Amino acid sequence: MQKIAVITGASRGIGLAMGRALAREGWTVCGLSRRAGDDPEIEWFSCDVADGDSVAAAFAAVWARHGRMDLLVCNAGIGVSGAAEFTGEADVWRQLEVNLLGAIRCTQQAAAGMRAQCGGRIVFTSSLAAIFPLPFQSFYAVSKAGLNSFSDAVGIELRPFGVETCALLLNDVRTDFTDNRRKTPAGDEVYGGRIAASVGKMEASERRGMAPEAVAAALMRLLRRRHLPPHKIVGTGNELLGFLYRALPARTLLWLLGKIYG
Repeated sequence: MQKIAVITGASRGIGLAMGRALAREGWTVCGLSRRAGDDPEIEWFSCDVADGDSVAAAFAAVWARHGRMDLLVCNAGIGVSGAAEFTGEADVWRQLEVNLLGAIRCTQQAAAGMRAQCGGRIVFTSSLAAIFPLPFQSFYAVSKAGLNSFSDAVGIELRPFGVETCALLLNDVRTDFTDNRRKTPAGDEVYGGRIAASVGKMEASERRGMAPEAVAAALMRLLRRRHLPPHKIVGTGNELLGFLYRALPARTLLWLLGKIYG
């Protein structure tokens, strides 16, 4: 039976790399994005995850065309940076709307069909920022921490129906996500230039990060397992960061993050 995968944010970066990797292994890949990509091996469906009607229409079209869904990758995401007190409500809402609520909408659209077919996998593109909350990117960290919790909770709910969930915790990846980050420099003089310095360090690290194809390869390895792990840290050496998260007291961990990015 042909396996059907749906990927949000599939037109570029990590989502496109995932779609290409799946297609090479014989999957039918449905790419959901606001603008269609140019890869002919991917079926493109117009979808804005921040718009509930758009999500419902895109998933209805996928279900109508294929009648099943074996994998959903909730990958669409954006970044907002700035001091928490100076970040406008519109930017806060946009961050949560895309990264968290968008994934929730897509999961809700996939769940009933996966229950009915007695199986399916839902993978969320999360971040190490979910467990290492970064200063001046607090709302991004909130969106990813919420995504981890949602993945865990909905995984428990759907497990009796044969549906598994997994949150991929990524470190730095080289994509245009860095250039597209919405920056709020307001208040930098109050913070003594710390906002610009912190975000600058993060962006330099992102530009030296792993290629999107490395994330796609990690996804393919996970899909070959009999069962998905609830969380998976992706990236060479990043497992050490997971160990530090488990081993260090919270006060020490936050002190270190402040020294590096504060």
